[in-house]
Amino acid sequence: MSQLSVELSALGSAFVVVLSVLTDREARRRSRRVPYGAVERRPGLYELALLAGGPRRVVLTALAALARARAVRVGGDGHVEVLTTARGTGAVENAAMTTLVSSGGELTVGELCAAMCGGVAIAELPARLTHQRLLLPAGYSAPGWSRRLLRLSTGIACAVVVLAVFERQVVSAAIALTALAIGEVAWRVARTSDRIPLTEAGRFVLARTLTRYEDGGLRAMPDVVVALLGGSAAGDLELRRGLQTIDVIPLDVDGSWAWRPARLRPSAADRLESLRG
Repeated sequence: MSQLSVELSALGSAFVVVLSVLTDREARRRSRRVPYGAVERRPGLYELALLAGGPRRVVLTALAALARARAVRVGGDGHVEVLTTARGTGAVENAAMTTLVSSGGELTVGELCAAMCGGVAIAELPARLTHQRLLLPAGYSAPGWSRRLLRLSTGIACAVVVLAVFERQVVSAAIALTALAIGEVAWRVARTSDRIPLTEAGRFVLARTLTRYEDGGLRAMPDVVVALLGGSAAGDLELRRGLQTIDVIPLDVDGSWAWRPARLRPSAADRLESLRG
């Protein structure tokens, strides 16, 4: 096979992979699109926690709120100790206190999460957020055709790598190998993203909330940083270490996820317009 043919095959495979990556990303984005009005939602603290991290994040946020109110103490080793039997100000905090008191006043963060994740206080949040079009409905699946196209393109790139190596065409092999790497990375990123059941509006709402927090606009919601970013964002060192002890437990144990929002860019108005339709 001529050198030109191998080079054209390598360039062609790279083009197909890049096109497939872009197509898959756009198909998945469109499948998560909801009516424009959903971005105007103003979720509460525990709704934000569920959007950003699932049921587990809701429990961590409740613990942060209870620790700030001096109702519980979270040790650096993850043990939670009840300091007062007074209830919290919300349903999730009340459920956490009830669970802790009924267990004798002391659990680990992981045990509390396991006990609460199937409870009524948390179970009602997904339905509410789904109704608000911020969370994808149960049973949602990303478009399969674009994913198959992406796998096909990486298969073609792999075949071209083998061909280029056989023909001893180093440059062509490098081009095809780069395309193969791009396709594999995109595949893994897409699989991870599909485990996070947020609509485009839900992701935008989280980013907007983080931006408002960093700009000092959410002083009345001091625990929102834990809701958005997890236990690693807690201000108190001992609390932060205690909340992070649950990080060793796989997220799929309780159906949680981890979506780290990014601050809105100055061009956020354009992004807002893209959510129309």
